[in-house]
Amino acid sequence: MISVRLLLQVLFAFSCACVVFAFPNQFENTKIIRTIEVNSAIAREDVGIRAKNVNNVPASNYYFYIPAVLSDSAASITAFLRKEKTELQVTLEDEDAITKMMVYKVTLPEPIQPQEDILLGIKIAYTHTIKPMPSKLPQVSRQHTVFAFNSYFLSPYQTIETKTTLHTPTKNIISQTGAGGKAVANGNKVVYGPYENVSPLSFDIATCHFENSKPLITIDKLERDIEVSHWGKNLAIEEHYSLRNDGARLEGDFSRVQYQLTSQIHEQTNVLKTLEFDLPVSARDPYFRDEVGNVSTSHFRVQKNKAVLEITPRYPLFGGWNYTWYHGFNADLGAYVRKAKSGKFVMNINFVENVKDMTIDKVTVRVVLPEGASNAKVTTPFDVDNKYIGTHFTYFDSTGRLLVVLEKSNVVKEHELPIQIEYEYSSFRLLQKPIVASVAIFLLFVVSISLNKMSFTIRNEKTKPSSKKE
Repeated sequence: MISVRLLLQVLFAFSCACVVFAFPNQFENTKIIRTIEVNSAIAREDVGIRAKNVNNVPASNYYFYIPAVLSDSAASITAFLRKEKTELQVTLEDEDAITKMMVYKVTLPEPIQPQEDILLGIKIAYTHTIKPMPSKLPQVSRQHTVFAFNSYFLSPYQTIETKTTLHTPTKNIISQTGAGGKAVANGNKVVYGPYENVSPLSFDIATCHFENSKPLITIDKLERDIEVSHWGKNLAIEEHYSLRNDGARLEGDFSRVQYQLTSQIHEQTNVLKTLEFDLPVSARDPYFRDEVGNVSTSHFRVQKNKAVLEITPRYPLFGGWNYTWYHGFNADLGAYVRKAKSGKFVMNINFVENVKDMTIDKVTVRVVLPEGASNAKVTTPFDVDNKYIGTHFTYFDSTGRLLVVLEKSNVVKEHELPIQIEYEYSSFRLLQKPIVASVAIFLLFVVSISLNKMSFTIRNEKTKPSSKKE
């Protein structure tokens, strides 16, 4: 976690070091419009850029920078053409050792000729950058948070004009600061700028202190277990959660009496009482359990286009409190797996579900394919930290099943995209388990009959009578 004081200190040191960096000059930012939303625990930045190629040669790449101290918090970075909405490739090019910056490159669809303009869009989602201030509160109190950032978009190019608009969840804004004192609050918006003729890699700290009564939900660890069954045409999904409320902690001890008496105003505090999960419309047999056992405080209902599972933890979650549980359900396999013309099966399922305003520090997705599946190929819409294929054994398995494991850190709603698993599976393999079970039972009977026919009794030999001579 990055504390506010540490963040400001590092950003200030970064601003002092920027002057020694040699930056490219093929583009000039004619206008940059930034919109930052801090309505939850995640800060989402949307940057609109109009840039002109001021060099004498065509330009194929556009560069921008993120301080190294914030790079780990940048959970999702995407770029696109503003008008066409065409997604562009963003790659981490290098890390500058002098300024401690991460250099990102946007690959343009075609070279931009000299004196031509291009309209770009860049979206970045930051986690763990919104901090409660103060860090402790009474049990019945409104939470306030602070967000610190750069007054300008961190660009290696000269910028003619730029402006930033910050959207807060409420109109209760305590304070705001920006470069040159240009920070004006209007309702639930704070406008920083406009600024003109901004030098490359300019930096000036901007802050906003505002009311934010929502719980700051962080999932320390999420494990998704997905099991494919062609025999039963079923998809079984089970999810294990370890949740923490990163909001302001309780100043004193928790009072159950005060909690019951103030139930009408719980929505104005950062306490987390219930969670809602959207499931596929074919979902059935849902369950909700924690370390103690089955939790009965849940409600499942089926709507027109989806099913909804509402769960209520055993206790309310205030700032700094944790809760672990797991829930699961079954769904129709046909909604996720289809057979391609090549004869292979193709499975499409989201990497994560129901992220909403949560921050997930680490996700592990395990997909168990049916026994007999082979030649699995995995395609993900984004880079993952770890990906491997192994073998998993369950009941009556003889050769084991293919196990696909995907791991990724710092996951947000932007990663709620489908992964694709392509594999081969013969229809004859459907008979593998019944045949193995039948053979096992047959061998058991054979062994049992053989043992019954054999005698393991230990007997004493009878002594023969000796003949006497008369």
